[in-house]
Amino acid sequence: MQKNTSLTALGGIISALSVFIMFLSGIIPFLTYVIPALSGLLLIVTIKETDIKWSFFIYVAVSILSLLVVADKEAAVMYTFFFGYYPVVKDLIDKHVKRIFRWIIKFIVFNIGVVLGYLFVIYVFGIPIDDMEEFGKYTVFVLLGLGNLTFFFYEITITNLEILYDRKWHTKIQRIFY
Repeated sequence: MQKNTSLTALGGIISALSVFIMFLSGIIPFLTYVIPALSGLLLIVTIKETDIKWSFFIYVAVSILSLLVVADKEAAVMYTFFFGYYPVVKDLIDKHVKRIFRWIIKFIVFNIGVVLGYLFVIYVFGIPIDDMEEFGKYTVFVLLGLGNLTFFFYEITITNLEILYDRKWHTKIQRIFY
C-alpha cells in the first residue's frame, strides 16, 4: 500500500509541476515550444521511478488540463501532440528497437506528431495557414527542417538528462518516495 501511495504522490507532484510549467506559456509567450519541451522532460522522473503506465497517465492528465486551461493553445497542442508523450515513446524505442533503426523511428514519430499538431491547430482552433505563405511557398518545409534539427538536439538533451538523473537524482528520489 505504501508503494501505491508513494507512486500516486510522485505522479501528482509531476503532474502539478508540468501544468504549472505549461501555465508559464501564457506569461512568457515567446517560449511556445520550449515550455512544452521542459514540461515533457519531467516525465523522465516517472519513467525512471515507476513504469510506462504511470507516465502515460500523467501525460494524459497534463494534456487534458493544458488544452482546457492553458492560455497558449499552441503550446498545449505541442505538449499533447509531441513533447508530452515523447519521453515515454523514447524509452520504449530505446529498450525495444535495434540501435540502427532508433533514430529513423524517432524522426518519424517527431514529424508525425508535429504535422498532426499543426493540423489540429489549423483546423480546430482555426488559425489560417495563409499567414505562413507570405514568407514564401517553401516556408512550411524550411520550418519542418529546422524543427528536425532542433529535435536532434532535444533527443541528445533527453539522453544526457536521463544519464544525469540516473547518476545524481535516482537514489535521492527513491529515499523520498519509498
